[in-house]
Amino acid sequence: MNNLGRLLGYLKPYRARVALAVLLMALVTLSTLPMPRITQYVLDVVLPGKLYRMLVVVFWLILGLYLFRGIVSFGLNYLLGWLGQRIVFDLRFQSYRHLNRLSLSYYDKRQTGKIMARVIDDINVIQYMITGGFVTLITDILTLFVVVPVVFYMEWRLAWIAVVIVPTYVVIYKLFLKRIRSLSVQLREKWDALIGALQEKIAGITVVKAFNREDYEVERFMTTVKDNFTLGMTQAKLNRILGLFVTIISAGGTGLIYWYGAGLVLDRALQPGELIAFVGYIGYLYGPALRLVDFNIQAQWAGAAIDRVFETLDTRPEIMDAPDAVPLTEMRGAVEFRDVSFGYDPEKPVLHHVDFAVEPGEMIAIVGPSGAGKTTLVNLIARFYDVTEGAVLIDGLDVRQIRLEAIRRQIGYVSQESLLFSVTLRENIAYGHHDATDDEIVMAARNADLHDYIMSLPDGYATKIGEDGVKLSVGQKQRLAIARATLTNPRILILDDATSALDSETEANVQAALEEVMKGRTNFVIAHRLSTIMHADRIIVMDGGRIVDIGRHDDLVQRPGVYKNLYDEQFRSAQDKALASILG
Repeated sequence: MNNLGRLLGYLKPYRARVALAVLLMALVTLSTLPMPRITQYVLDVVLPGKLYRMLVVVFWLILGLYLFRGIVSFGLNYLLGWLGQRIVFDLRFQSYRHLNRLSLSYYDKRQTGKIMARVIDDINVIQYMITGGFVTLITDILTLFVVVPVVFYMEWRLAWIAVVIVPTYVVIYKLFLKRIRSLSVQLREKWDALIGALQEKIAGITVVKAFNREDYEVERFMTTVKDNFTLGMTQAKLNRILGLFVTIISAGGTGLIYWYGAGLVLDRALQPGELIAFVGYIGYLYGPALRLVDFNIQAQWAGAAIDRVFETLDTRPEIMDAPDAVPLTEMRGAVEFRDVSFGYDPEKPVLHHVDFAVEPGEMIAIVGPSGAGKTTLVNLIARFYDVTEGAVLIDGLDVRQIRLEAIRRQIGYVSQESLLFSVTLRENIAYGHHDATDDEIVMAARNADLHDYIMSLPDGYATKIGEDGVKLSVGQKQRLAIARATLTNPRILILDDATSALDSETEANVQAALEEVMKGRTNFVIAHRLSTIMHADRIIVMDGGRIVDIGRHDDLVQRPGVYKNLYDEQFRSAQDKALASILG
């Protein structure tokens, strides 16, 4: 109920439209009230008196009422449709904006498909409830407020018979409500799992086909669909049973009214037309109870969706600006790790007591076996995560005291997996510097050894990539990511195994270009190919989340340890390949 109140709070900026909608609802409700009285008039006055001319008046009166109701209903539905769409717009905008502000740790723990389900599907359910069942519910409530006094005014004895059975319905409804609500929550969770699994398997369809697992994945997906089907049928069964009880109660009440009302008619205490009109009004009383059963499944389904949407909006980013954070507009690029420990789970540290300092303009290479903590280390510089212990400093300031925008704007990052967007090559390169000139974009592409390939395409830099455009190779994607990072002219450049996907010739060209790009910047280079970082100012050797050695290449290969082992292994591998090439 609290979240429903919050949802209705989104209507506050549109108070005038809401007020107009309430007025139109009231007019729709009032337009239904004359019909039973018209029926009564025809039965008790027009027919006994053979007033044929009045039938013409009744005809035009009924036509006018329905025409009036149709026009008002059209305006009401259009207005409510606008309000529903507007709430959906606001919810989607806020949800997406909030998701962009959440820390990476939020995404580490959730499937992409499940996050998408909350932004798209859950909000669609809310929209359907607002523009559909919610309108009917409000109209029915207004009808009840009007009809109850009317029926008591017409015949209080019959009115008590009609009203006295309502508590029975309320009790039965309460008995079913908790179970239906629980099933709705389970259905939303199962729906999340279905969307998450579908997105994951479509994204990994190459792996599925490579291992001939199509039938296996279809069977798994079918199991998830069956779970949704079973829960959905259980909920539908409960709603239908509830509907059956309500129908029986309504039928019993209507039957009692006819039985007692017929006695009043025989005793001449009530006219036949009055009894028919009274039963007509009772339809307005029992109708909402019957419709509430159909609304119930919408409300419970939407209630679960509302809770999940606000659960996302209530999630606080773990990485936020401190109240006294400074902008640091001119970053020099000095970086220091001061006794840093970190774990994605605080109980399971990934980094242990890391200490080192980097001067502006230095090139620092970070090497080590897989799982040593290399990527985690550089992620702390960009403050994608906060340290568990110790501090990371830039220009002598703890990164937690620097505004995030200032850090991210002055750090260029190329990760192991280059994510590109389905827009033009120009837009992808200029993603971090959207007002870059064409000359700047071309220079960034040249630095990444990508310009000649782009110019070979029919549309050049205007070529789209992705679903409806050219498909880039892994190496081309990596070069485009390098161009994107260098275009922002960052003070600190992080290359996380950025040339691993390139062939030897392209890697040599990109390395030559990067040497120019790196000048005057602080550079952190994670590399598995030691040949690419031999000229680094210092090489940090990591193993098991600790720094086990620091030095230049010439020094590290002279002493036993992790670095020498890595070098010897790669050197032997290179020799074996060369020998195989000669013999082959």
